[in-house]
Amino acid sequence: MFKKQQGATLIVVLLILIAITTIGALAIRSSTTQLQLITSAQAQQLMIQNSDAALFQFETPSDLERNMALNGMFGFLKAEEDSGKELVFCYKAGDTQFFDLTKASLIHWDGNKVTNNGLSELGFCKIDGGYFSTHRKTVMTQVAIKAADMSEAAAFQHMQIGTDAETAKIDPAQLFTVVATTIFPDVGKSVSDSSIADCFKNHFNAIPDAKAASLQSEITDESSEDKKNEIRLAKLTVSQCLIDLGVPTHTQVATYSLMQNIGK
Repeated sequence: MFKKQQGATLIVVLLILIAITTIGALAIRSSTTQLQLITSAQAQQLMIQNSDAALFQFETPSDLERNMALNGMFGFLKAEEDSGKELVFCYKAGDTQFFDLTKASLIHWDGNKVTNNGLSELGFCKIDGGYFSTHRKTVMTQVAIKAADMSEAAAFQHMQIGTDAETAKIDPAQLFTVVATTIFPDVGKSVSDSSIADCFKNHFNAIPDAKAASLQSEITDESSEDKKNEIRLAKLTVSQCLIDLGVPTHTQVATYSLMQNIGK
């Protein structure tokens, strides 16, 4: 006499296996998410540290005299014909000297277009071993210096206190804006090296509000799509260009007031 096989045990075992598989998959997904969060936080911290390191170099008293020379970071931009231009260079780990004019580039306006044909192209960061800011080749920082837009400065904010520059026969105080843009190219979605290079060399790092408003006023209802796109690209900063690509980016902006003091 044959007994009917109910198969209850097999069903229970299958349900247990399904439950174990589901729990395992959820655990793996949770671990992956946590790892991504940790990696992103570490990348952000490293980018902040590298931007800080670049800006600290500007505050070294022993280098101020050299930086004010005609071929220095600030001295080069003091000339009237260089007003509004950005002096750009890549902060490299292997360089023994923080700034070298022979390895710098210049960005300026040609009408409403951005032009980068001043000096050489060695100042623009590239996804290449020699352009990274750390020996581990994880982050890179591009630095830009320009004379600050005085229309946006607070009245008398940068002037020597209690001193008449003309009477004292000293150079008037000058404001400079420094932008340090750091990226972590290996984190985030895949982006071509050429796209990152285009952001670094074809856009201004900082655009004064007055210039941005002037560009915007060029757009009218009759403007062609090509004209609108040209203005849009002109207004796009390096930082925003990289962000639009999905490249992890950190930007720090500092303003320095350089002035002569009279000692008795």
